[in-house]
Parts: sequence; C-alpha cells; structure tokens
Amino acid sequence: MILPDQSNHYGTLFGGRGLSLMTRAAFIAASRHARQKVVLAACSDARFTAPVPMGTLFVLSATVTGVGRTSMQVRVTGLCELPEAGSCTPVSQASFTMVAVDDDGRPFPVPALEETA
Repeated sequence: MILPDQSNHYGTLFGGRGLSLMTRAAFIAASRHARQKVVLAACSDARFTAPVPMGTLFVLSATVTGVGRTSMQVRVTGLCELPEAGSCTPVSQASFTMVAVDDDGRPFPVPALEETA
C-alpha cells in the first residue's frame, strides 16, 4: 500500500521509490532463479504510465525472461489496485539485468531457463 512517506507532493507514488520497489522485485526473482547472491547490473525501459495514488496497492510481478552465463534478464510490471474494488490498472514496467556473484563478488554461473510446455 502506498503510504504518505512513499508519496510525492501530488499524493502519488514517488517515482524513485517505485523504481526501488521494482528493483527489489527483480532481485527476488533473480535470487530465486540463481539460488545465489545477485547484484543489479542495469535497468532499462523503465516506464510509469499512470500515477499510483496514496492508499492504493502497488502490485509487482517479476519474471526471469532470459539467462546468460552469469546474468539474468528480469521483467517487472506494476499494477495499481484499488483495495476496496479489487480493480487493477497497469502502471509501470522495466527490464533489469541482474548478475549472480559468489562470496568474493565475482560472476557466478546461473542455471538455464526451463522450457515450459
């Protein structure tokens, strides 16, 4: 839920805070895929297409969409949900490149994506 400390002077989600939450979602998806420590390498195509007002839910979905030797592409999408009605509107999207690292911070190989039937 978007609270006052996450909002800007318009009463909507502050973009930097939204991007931070999206980065965390990408981190979780990549960590679960790699089963290894991961770090952020890049973020691209970040878009906020509609405001997320205070008191609404910012619902994030993160999916690993591609895998290299040590890196993963993660697509994060965000919805604004009105908790009283349950209605959702797409409001954000971004692509993140996350890299798996070992205990010394060096790139670490990640498993391939499993094909779904």
